[in-house]
Amino acid sequence: MYETQVQELSPEEAKRLYDQGVPFFDVREVEEYAQARIPGARLLPLSEFMARYGEIPKDTPVVLYCRTGNRSWQAAAWLSAQGYQVYNLEGGIVRWYRAGLPVDTTPVEMGYATTPYKEVGPHEAAGLLEEAWVVDVREAWEYQGGHIPKAVNIPLSELPQRLQELPKDRPILLVCNSGNRSGVAADFLVKQGFDGEKIYNLEGGTYAWAAAGLPVER
Repeated sequence: MYETQVQELSPEEAKRLYDQGVPFFDVREVEEYAQARIPGARLLPLSEFMARYGEIPKDTPVVLYCRTGNRSWQAAAWLSAQGYQVYNLEGGIVRWYRAGLPVDTTPVEMGYATTPYKEVGPHEAAGLLEEAWVVDVREAWEYQGGHIPKAVNIPLSELPQRLQELPKDRPILLVCNSGNRSGVAADFLVKQGFDGEKIYNLEGGTYAWAAAGLPVER
């Protein structure tokens, strides 16, 4: 688990910071943000987070949110460990809305950014196992519950400190439960100089892998 304590805010506490002009960042994906968002919040999807976290100011408090607070908690924990003054909106935009606080539902047109790495499905990923270095970026307890054969466990929160363990001359397949955290890791590796042509993210993560009937080690 993350060692850093994440500072959680209730919607009412977050609204007080919102009224003071504290920046809000939405870490959901494009289509979620396009449907409804906290007014004025900037979109910084978790799948692009490692590549773009430099857009978040470090000299002022910031508030992160997602739908229910889980994805933004992951992002907030990582930022806190880097020295950012960051808060997580407990319960996310769902709880914010239920508290009667403002939500912008004006339709917005947003394009998808092209990922600098490759997305692969379970069967394509299985074809990479012979050559690829497989990295499971989940927490240790998740990894121990079942993982792709030969996968090495490097939690997302530890990845910046453990880059030297990864080869640059082999394909790297990144894995998590659903593909979100591993997408963050894939973006980060490309930003750190790894060849995007050799970085693969497993779409759907271990859920999709198991659903495809592929082997799982414990």
